Amino acid sequence: MATLSGAPRLLPHNAGLDHPRAWAKDRGMTDTPPPDPFSLFRNWVSEWEKLVNQHGAELLAKPEVAQAMQQVSSAKLQVQAASDAQMAKLLGAANLPSKADVEALGTRMGGIEAALARIEAQLRSPQAGQSARPKPARTRKVGD
Repeated sequence: MATLSGAPRLLPHNAGLDHPRAWAKDRGMTDTPPPDPFSLFRNWVSEWEKLVNQHGAELLAKPEVAQAMQQVSSAKLQVQAASDAQMAKLLGAANLPSKADVEALGTRMGGIEAALARIEAQLRSPQAGQSARPKPARTRKVGD
């Protein structure tokens, strides 16, 4: 679609090429999208995940492996408990609160704040039978 001078011919806006593919066909281009440079990597990662999942499922199906994982988990919990106990001793020796002390303090503070909120709510809204202020006694007689 070039003119005799070799310059490309400009098409009017309404030349029927409303879609980019129509424009590409008019220019002699194909419908194939440009190559994706990351598709090879995505395919490789997908295949790797499939293989890892397959081997993991085969491995976990064996009872020895499940038992070994359970033993490792229980050993980890024992080590963590021993570490927490040692840390509490060290913090106690340094006269610093432990994590459990701070959590207990937070729980107590939450209870105190809730009680204070209840007291404030009672002070703000008097009960139905009581008025906010007592009426002054009328001691003066009318007409004096």
